[in-house]
Amino acid sequence: MSLVAKGMRVEFGGVVAVEDVSLTIESGEAVAIVGPNGSGKTTLLNSICGLVPAKGDVTVDGETVAHARPVKVSRAGIARTFQTPQVLDHLSCLDNVLLSAADRRSSGLVSAWVARPAMLKAEHRRWAEGTECLRRFGLEDLAVEPASRLTYGQRRWLELARVAVAKPRYLLADEPSAGLNDAETHELADHLESLRSDGIGIALVDHKVEFLRQVTTRGVVLGLGKLIAEAPIDDLWDLQSVKEAYLGSRRVHS
Repeated sequence: MSLVAKGMRVEFGGVVAVEDVSLTIESGEAVAIVGPNGSGKTTLLNSICGLVPAKGDVTVDGETVAHARPVKVSRAGIARTFQTPQVLDHLSCLDNVLLSAADRRSSGLVSAWVARPAMLKAEHRRWAEGTECLRRFGLEDLAVEPASRLTYGQRRWLELARVAVAKPRYLLADEPSAGLNDAETHELADHLESLRSDGIGIALVDHKVEFLRQVTTRGVVLGLGKLIAEAPIDDLWDLQSVKEAYLGSRRVHS
């Protein structure tokens, strides 16, 4: 079981942002995607999710989702988080989570009229799952509080609770540690490990090396939109191509 992206290519006005990049994420695996600023990391995630026009092939456990709209990509089992937590401030924490609840088959006006018992049973189940996900990320006591009252770190946990309740097969996380202090970054690592232990495959873009060492086992490196290296995470930083990408060949050899 794996998410496979092959030959991804993205152009913006004739400028190639991602060129012939392939990436595989196995179920329950965490893979780091690293590279200097402007190397195409976020664009690669966006191309897989259908957020930008792209060429290439994307399959989720054998199902083709390349060039699909984001909603189809989400239904195929791919979740996406961004550098800034995406939560709705005017909704309660529980309502934020319920928006991503996986099973909504018995919701809506029709179910309320013709299948009320089934609808109520499904809603009770969704609320229970949402509350459990809030508890899992330390937010149960804030369930009825509006998201606007959360700290920045708590907003990140709320976003992860929304991921958990949606029960995706893969998570593409873009700089989730940005803006977090050391203690919060360590807690984030624990949360991501918990999601990985659920069998969720994770692609993780981040700049904190020790955080990546803690969470991931394998890394790929992008440079100017191209894949330039792939190795176990502990060996990645010693590769000459990686040093040159970050520091420049002249500085590396001096």
